[in-house]
Amino acid sequence: MLYEGQHQITVKIRILQIGNLTIHGRSHSITPLELLPGGLVFLCPWDIPMNTNVKLGYEMDDQVDYLLLTGNIKSRGLCDGHPLYQTDFDLDSEQKTRMIGMLNRMMFSKMDTGKLRYYN
Repeated sequence: MLYEGQHQITVKIRILQIGNLTIHGRSHSITPLELLPGGLVFLCPWDIPMNTNVKLGYEMDDQVDYLLLTGNIKSRGLCDGHPLYQTDFDLDSEQKTRMIGMLNRMMFSKMDTGKLRYYN
């Protein structure tokens, strides 16, 4: 459960292209289970076609930075009756650095600096 002031990353997915046809559709929220600098494991309420002609976009937004990434679905499975997908992102070095920054902001926002103890 997130509390006020906690940092979170919103992840959405959208279809960017089918074959040679570019699509400007809306984004759909997904449930990220694991977010890594190079990929994502997520639950989706609908089936995503696993076809090389379908190009998907992944939107990452942490209210400090916004990334629109592309990637390939590596595998599909089921988790509690919902489709589970594992993807690899197509990242350049700048996008990877920005993704790591998002993950760092999320981790450090959960730290309570008042509870840190320093040892000599």
